[in-house]
Amino acid sequence: MERLSPLSYAFLAAEDVDPTSCLVIGSLAVLDGPVPRVDELRAVVASRLPTVPRYEQRVVPSRFGLRAPSWQTAPDLDLRRHVTVRRVPAPGGRAEVAALMAEAMAERMDRDRPLWDVTLCKGIAGGRWGLLSRVHHALADGVSGTGLYRVVFDSEAPVAEPPPTPPGTAPGVTGRSLVAAARGALQLGAAMLPVTREGLLGPLDGTRRYAWTEVGIAETAGVRRTLGVTVNDLVLSAISGGLRELLLERGRQPDAHALRTLLPVSSRAPGTADVPGNQVTLMLSMLPVEQDDPVERVLEVHERVAALRRAHEPEAGVVLQALAGLLPFPVLDRGVRWGLRLPQQQISTVTTNVPGPRTPLTCLGRPVRQLLPVVPIADRVRLGFAVLSYCDSLVFGITADGSSTPDVDVLAAGVADAWRSVLATA
Repeated sequence: MERLSPLSYAFLAAEDVDPTSCLVIGSLAVLDGPVPRVDELRAVVASRLPTVPRYEQRVVPSRFGLRAPSWQTAPDLDLRRHVTVRRVPAPGGRAEVAALMAEAMAERMDRDRPLWDVTLCKGIAGGRWGLLSRVHHALADGVSGTGLYRVVFDSEAPVAEPPPTPPGTAPGVTGRSLVAAARGALQLGAAMLPVTREGLLGPLDGTRRYAWTEVGIAETAGVRRTLGVTVNDLVLSAISGGLRELLLERGRQPDAHALRTLLPVSSRAPGTADVPGNQVTLMLSMLPVEQDDPVERVLEVHERVAALRRAHEPEAGVVLQALAGLLPFPVLDRGVRWGLRLPQQQISTVTTNVPGPRTPLTCLGRPVRQLLPVVPIADRVRLGFAVLSYCDSLVFGITADGSSTPDVDVLAAGVADAWRSVLATA
């Protein structure tokens, strides 16, 4: 019997504390070819589900709540409830697809069943159709969440492994990692100062908006070589540029203390991408939205992230999670729920960047043309960015609170413009 880790349990507790939150991660695959019958899709899922046992399990609370909930095999798994059909409203264009995704990603999952589902989406323009895959964050992080791809897709190559983890971020606590974590904890403590109020923090209304933009990876090779930066640096720089334009559009002057993002960092050892659960730590970085020059902005991002790694922020997160696992569960439960009820004012947004499949995927012989990722938002964070690679493309998926962020399409366009501007300027 495997019990939920403190981090996985926190994702469930967040939904209990805030009825407007939905901690579900996912992606929409857009495919060409004839739309399959739903029974064909269910047959594929049924044949492959035993290869990922966690997807046959549900969360079961312990007796009297004295221990963390556990994963146990669901006695009556019914694929008719997990593999369903949905129609994209006519004419099935970009706006309709985004609206369907926003609606679906605001819908909570039934905890009496395994915490995943796949929706066959009919009616996408151009004769296309989609597969919306959803997994609760308690079941998987961004890396292991792509394990659901193996249940519905075929590929010539496995899903990409995350890059090697920095020293000290792999699970386990040693004397050396404790020293590094102490330094990282000091850095995290300094990051707990509230950000300036720019309208991106506040209560959520329970509804969502979604937008996306797609860029190419190969076109960045020269810029990365010239500036000595990474794709991740370019991603954060583009998001910073898009947020800068959003603030200016709203009549606000961006400043250096306006926006701090949470950056999930994989703490997985090589070869463990298929292991379910949450093996992730974090870094907290201010976004240089005050910087107008695109080249200076990406260089500033590069230096800030490098400084956080030198300060061992990721190691601090790993050790803190390990220490949380030593607490009696009733104490942990009360502390988590108490912390989630406090109105956090430190984190403006979340940015997750997950390596996706390097080679084309198919489902029932139909090719996948696009993968659109979704990240959940909660705890007063009104904007989230999910970045997912697929072959040579990179998609920025933006999740936003429904009532406070009607201009999410403006933000998506700003991210694309910021991406192009650094390539052109450099």
